[in-house]
Amino acid sequence: MKITWIIFCVFALTGACAHAQAWKPEKNMEILIGLSAGSSQDRTGRMLQKIWQDAKLTPMSVNVVNRPSAGGQMALDVLAARAGDAHTMYVVSPTFLTSYINGLSTYQYTDFTPLALLGKQYLAVAVRPESAVKSGRDLMERLKRDPYTFSMGINGAGGTLHIVAGMMVRAAGGEPKKARITAFNGGELMTAGIGGHVDAIVTVASNIQPHVESGKLTMLAVSAPKRLSGILASVPTFKEQGVDLILQNWAGLFGPKGLTRPQVAYWDGVIAASVVTPTWKAFVESTQSELDYLDSAAFRKYLQAEDKRLRAALVDLGMAK
Repeated sequence: MKITWIIFCVFALTGACAHAQAWKPEKNMEILIGLSAGSSQDRTGRMLQKIWQDAKLTPMSVNVVNRPSAGGQMALDVLAARAGDAHTMYVVSPTFLTSYINGLSTYQYTDFTPLALLGKQYLAVAVRPESAVKSGRDLMERLKRDPYTFSMGINGAGGTLHIVAGMMVRAAGGEPKKARITAFNGGELMTAGIGGHVDAIVTVASNIQPHVESGKLTMLAVSAPKRLSGILASVPTFKEQGVDLILQNWAGLFGPKGLTRPQVAYWDGVIAASVVTPTWKAFVESTQSELDYLDSAAFRKYLQAEDKRLRAALVDLGMAK
């Protein structure tokens, strides 16, 4: 009887302690975006804002704040200054890792608290319809003949788009650091691709989709493990065309450094509830994304492996600092 009473007391005290340690937001929250409005990170942040407020998953208001700069430095400065404050989050992509590796940012993932992997988007290479290159196989043959005269456009040097372009050159037997890869800003990339200022462009598949539908661009290959859906279902993967190339842009969420276990547990619960809503699922489908949710602990492990993989690719491009 005495032992039973002791066990009861331990459970009661444990429950009381857990209740006492529970955390929830006490003031308005900010989702920081390191890019301008309309970017994929911005759309992700605003979709989270909508779901949290519409479904009342959080008790306080949520504001999306854009602080565009190279490598997201301005937004990361704000996040770094708010250590321990679980009311501030930052939407990240692989650029968060590559910007540190190539020296554009002073912050690395260990400087903050990983909260969740939200999903993945795959990348694609496209050309003008009148191009002599009609398929991914044609492209690889062209690169094998001369990997250094075929020009490719990307958004932002040193990111995943640059890595995909470099991987194609490497697969063709060339040196990625010698390839004609030009980095553009924002909408300049599409203008360059449609206008023929470069031979091909590499970007997120969903960004090219409207121009495929209008007939202004032809998509040659996607960096996915299997074909995408909808109008892009006719586009073969790199792997189907003999190139062992699978790479994705992922979206994730970080908090400031020093968050407590109850704070992380709170956001684990909210984000897990968010990604199963019809609104989020529709958003994932509309952006040709793949729902691949990981909680804070699993996302931290994912980042360790991803950091090594991206670092090796940037070393190959000659862009690692």
